[in-house]
Amino acid sequence: MVATADELDELVESASTLVINGDVAELHVERWTTAAARELDRLRDRCRRTDTRLVLLAGNHDPELTPRRHLILADGRMLITHGDAVHESLAPWSDAAEIIRARHRAVLAGIPAARRNSLDAIFEAAREAAKAECEALGDLGAPTTPLSAVSKPWKIALIGGFWLSHARRMHRFAEAHAPSASVVLVGHTHRAGVERIGDRTIINTGCFGVPGPALGVVLGDDGLGVRRLIRRATSSGVRWRLGDRLLHADPTIRLGSEILDVEDDLALAG
Repeated sequence: MVATADELDELVESASTLVINGDVAELHVERWTTAAARELDRLRDRCRRTDTRLVLLAGNHDPELTPRRHLILADGRMLITHGDAVHESLAPWSDAAEIIRARHRAVLAGIPAARRNSLDAIFEAAREAAKAECEALGDLGAPTTPLSAVSKPWKIALIGGFWLSHARRMHRFAEAHAPSASVVLVGHTHRAGVERIGDRTIINTGCFGVPGPALGVVLGDDGLGVRRLIRRATSSGVRWRLGDRLLHADPTIRLGSEILDVEDDLALAG
């Protein structure tokens, strides 16, 4: 939903470390992979030139981009993951939902019971399920658009149901796999929001397109802050920047002793 890497220039320049939480590029649909890989390389080059650390997490549209599917920051108090792994169909409104679900179940069934509920196993099943969508039916993996949803009303019902349940799914996921995390940062559903469940805050950064908005989460010396990402036209093209208004803040969430290794991301060429 961002056409060129240049659109992110201001975000790259404003960050010491930029984390993109899955689906950085549409590497899932054949007709878009060449342009996606090119722009991803340009994003990496831009980060190198500005000395910005780039940390990429895999999502369901770029499942093999990197083996990394989550981060735990702030000395265990913040979990970041794309958010697709909490449902065996990943996106239950997909035309390929049954194919995705079948691969997901098959992968889990092939994993020894002793580690079937581990993060590694869950993320392995999600990765293979995402690959199944395009392997089986080619470009059926194209993202759902408002027009395609309207043409198939059952999609709207499934999307709505997933929106309503996703934060609670993420809360249960964190309870099982990152119980010390009081903040969970996700995307995937395209529906932005900040929701409190018990003693845990679920932040969904939405998306750059429909329905939006896109949110940026800043983790700095004064804690965690959530701001809207603003799209504006400039003489050099479209650019996105962080808005001025603080939508949510948590001064207790601060970077801890983590050292983020990004060499595997920089080595991948799309």
